[in-house]
Amino acid sequence: MNYQDLEKRKALIVDDEGCNRLCITYVLKQEGWEVNEAENGREAIEKVLAWQPHLLILDNQMPELTGVEVYKYLQLHGIKLAVVLISADTDLEKLASEVGIAYYLPKPFELEALLKTVDSAYENSFN
Repeated sequence: MNYQDLEKRKALIVDDEGCNRLCITYVLKQEGWEVNEAENGREAIEKVLAWQPHLLILDNQMPELTGVEVYKYLQLHGIKLAVVLISADTDLEKLASEVGIAYYLPKPFELEALLKTVDSAYENSFN
Protein backbone atom coordinates (compact mmCIF):
# COMPACT_ATOMS: atom_id res chain seq x y z
CA MET A 1 0.00 0.00 0.00
CA ASN A 2 1.24 3.46 -0.87
CA TYR A 3 0.82 5.65 2.23
CA GLN A 4 1.19 8.72 -0.02
CA ASP A 5 -2.35 7.97 -1.24
CA LEU A 6 -3.78 8.23 2.28
CA GLU A 7 -2.45 11.74 2.80
CA LYS A 8 -4.17 14.78 1.31
CA ARG A 9 -2.10 16.44 -1.42
CA LYS A 10 -0.58 19.69 -0.18
CA ALA A 11 0.39 22.64 -2.38
CA LEU A 12 2.22 25.84 -1.48
CA ILE A 13 1.43 28.81 -3.73
CA VAL A 14 4.22 31.39 -3.76
CA ASP A 15 3.53 34.69 -5.51
CA ASP A 16 3.91 38.30 -4.39
CA GLU A 17 0.62 39.18 -6.10
CA GLY A 18 -2.27 38.38 -3.77
CA CYS A 19 -4.85 38.05 -6.54
CA ASN A 20 -2.74 35.35 -8.24
CA ARG A 21 -2.39 33.41 -4.97
CA LEU A 22 -6.11 33.69 -4.29
CA CYS A 23 -7.10 32.47 -7.76
CA ILE A 24 -4.69 29.51 -7.79
CA THR A 25 -5.65 28.60 -4.22
CA TYR A 26 -9.34 28.56 -5.11
CA VAL A 27 -8.81 26.37 -8.17
CA LEU A 28 -6.59 23.85 -6.38
CA LYS A 29 -8.95 23.60 -3.40
CA GLN A 30 -11.75 22.77 -5.85
CA GLU A 31 -9.53 19.91 -7.08
CA GLY A 32 -9.10 18.54 -3.53
CA TRP A 33 -5.72 20.02 -2.63
CA GLU A 34 -4.88 21.38 0.81
CA VAL A 35 -3.32 24.78 0.06
CA ASN A 36 -1.06 27.22 1.86
CA GLU A 37 0.36 30.52 0.57
CA ALA A 38 3.53 32.59 0.77
CA GLU A 39 4.12 36.07 -0.63
CA ASN A 40 7.91 36.06 -0.97
CA GLY A 41 10.88 33.73 -1.28
CA ARG A 42 11.93 33.76 2.37
CA GLU A 43 8.41 32.94 3.54
CA ALA A 44 8.29 30.17 0.92
CA ILE A 45 11.37 28.45 2.34
CA GLU A 46 10.03 28.75 5.90
CA LYS A 47 6.69 27.22 4.90
CA VAL A 48 8.26 24.42 2.85
CA LEU A 49 10.39 23.44 5.85
CA ALA A 50 7.53 23.67 8.37
CA TRP A 51 4.58 22.40 6.31
CA GLN A 52 6.30 19.98 3.88
CA PRO A 53 4.05 20.37 0.81
CA HIS A 54 4.06 17.93 -2.09
CA LEU A 55 3.85 20.68 -4.71
CA LEU A 56 5.31 24.17 -4.98
CA ILE A 57 3.84 26.66 -7.44
CA LEU A 58 6.57 29.25 -7.53
CA ASP A 59 6.58 32.70 -9.08
CA ASN A 60 10.05 33.80 -10.15
CA GLN A 61 9.87 37.58 -9.86
CA MET A 62 9.38 38.22 -6.13
CA PRO A 63 10.89 40.33 -3.38
CA GLU A 64 13.52 38.93 -1.00
CA LEU A 65 14.37 35.81 -3.03
CA THR A 66 13.40 34.93 -6.60
CA GLY A 67 11.69 31.66 -7.37
CA VAL A 68 14.92 30.33 -8.87
CA GLU A 69 16.82 31.23 -5.69
CA VAL A 70 14.19 29.42 -3.60
CA TYR A 71 14.45 26.36 -5.85
CA LYS A 72 18.26 26.35 -5.65
CA TYR A 73 18.09 26.57 -1.85
CA LEU A 74 15.71 23.60 -1.67
CA GLN A 75 17.90 21.55 -4.03
CA LEU A 76 21.03 22.40 -2.06
CA HIS A 77 19.36 21.12 1.10
CA GLY A 78 18.03 17.93 -0.52
CA ILE A 79 14.37 18.94 -0.34
CA LYS A 80 12.47 17.15 -3.09
CA LEU A 81 8.99 18.18 -4.16
CA ALA A 82 7.10 18.85 -7.37
CA VAL A 83 7.75 22.39 -8.64
CA VAL A 84 5.90 24.48 -11.20
CA LEU A 85 7.65 27.75 -12.01
CA ILE A 86 5.33 30.56 -13.09
CA SER A 87 6.51 33.90 -14.39
CA ALA A 88 6.06 36.69 -16.87
CA ASP A 89 9.78 36.36 -17.74
CA THR A 90 10.18 36.46 -21.50
CA ASP A 91 12.63 33.56 -21.51
CA LEU A 92 10.92 31.33 -18.94
CA GLU A 93 11.64 28.07 -20.75
CA LYS A 94 15.40 28.80 -20.78
CA LEU A 95 15.36 29.95 -17.16
CA ALA A 96 13.54 26.80 -16.01
CA SER A 97 15.77 24.44 -17.98
CA GLU A 98 18.97 26.08 -16.72
CA VAL A 99 18.08 25.19 -13.13
CA GLY A 100 16.39 21.86 -13.86
CA ILE A 101 12.73 22.76 -13.41
CA ALA A 102 10.74 20.63 -15.84
CA TYR A 103 7.33 22.26 -15.31
CA TYR A 104 6.65 25.92 -15.93
CA LEU A 105 3.90 28.25 -17.13
CA PRO A 106 4.24 31.75 -18.57
CA LYS A 107 1.94 34.36 -17.03
CA PRO A 108 -0.81 34.92 -17.80
CA PHE A 109 -1.99 31.32 -18.17
CA GLU A 110 -5.29 29.53 -18.57
CA LEU A 111 -6.55 27.65 -15.51
CA GLU A 112 -6.90 24.47 -17.56
CA ALA A 113 -3.19 24.69 -18.47
CA LEU A 114 -2.35 25.21 -14.79
CA LEU A 115 -4.28 22.11 -13.74
CA LYS A 116 -2.69 19.96 -16.45
CA THR A 117 0.80 21.17 -15.50
CA VAL A 118 0.16 20.67 -11.77
CA ASP A 119 -1.14 17.14 -12.36
CA SER A 120 1.88 16.24 -14.52
CA ALA A 121 4.38 17.70 -12.06
CA TYR A 122 2.76 15.93 -9.11
CA GLU A 123 2.34 12.56 -10.82
CA ASN A 124 5.87 12.51 -12.22
CA SER A 125 7.51 13.49 -8.95
CA PHE A 126 5.96 10.63 -6.95
CA ASN A 127 6.24 7.78 -9.47
